[in-house]
Amino acid sequence: MDKRLMLISLVIVSMLVLGCAQQQAPQVKGEQQEQQEQQLEEAQEEAEPVEVSEQETAPPEAEEEREPAAEEEPAPYNLEALPKVEQTKIKAIRTLLDNARKAEENYFFRYTAPGVAQTDVWVRGDLVKRSIIRADKVDIFNKYNMVYLNRATLDAKGYCETTKASCPDGKGPFTENFARRDNIKMPKDWLLELNNNFRWALDNKIGDQLYHIIDYNMEGKVIRVYVNNYKGWPARVEIYNGRTKVDSVITNTADSQYIYDDMDIGGVSDDDVTPG
Repeated sequence: MDKRLMLISLVIVSMLVLGCAQQQAPQVKGEQQEQQEQQLEEAQEEAEPVEVSEQETAPPEAEEEREPAAEEEPAPYNLEALPKVEQTKIKAIRTLLDNARKAEENYFFRYTAPGVAQTDVWVRGDLVKRSIIRADKVDIFNKYNMVYLNRATLDAKGYCETTKASCPDGKGPFTENFARRDNIKMPKDWLLELNNNFRWALDNKIGDQLYHIIDYNMEGKVIRVYVNNYKGWPARVEIYNGRTKVDSVITNTADSQYIYDDMDIGGVSDDDVTPG
């Protein structure tokens, strides 16, 4: 009897346990499904694009590149504000330069410049004669050492005139290239290129010649000109790269020089610049 009761009790308990398990299973499954659905909704919300205004998405505007300010040339100074002595000196040099600009060129000089070996030059108006340090060969027999230029007609001819030359069949003329030989910057060229906006640095006597030394500030360079007191022709031009105070005395070595040595003013005749 007791065994039967115990068996019946075990059966009843088993049935109760099984029933509870069947009721809880759908509930657990339902809870898991709800959690999955909620995670999916959250993932979709994160994946949705966020609206951003054009102002936020536009790339930052590149700053406009500013060109470096152009270096201005010095304005004409107030002459009347300078000491009387300097005023008088500058006015006299200006008159000297103005007269030289109007005058016909007539001078001899030994010329040295960047890219040009020393050469003797005779100038009278548009006619020029220049020497060639190393005589130009025409052929194995002929070589000439003097070139005559006509700056009005742009003509150039070579001639034999010294012992450095050799012309058994006559001294010329020989065909020359005008542009090749017209590479001399004349003293007057400087005067026509430069204005009267200079500062007087000092006067200097070299030998028996007095020179007015004046300075220009142009295009970031200092141009120093030695003006001959006799006719106003430049006898030497020095160019210094970089800024230097216009009223200072330059003592360093020039970056380039144009030298007109042994200048003889007014002594060139027509015969000197005409092939004979």
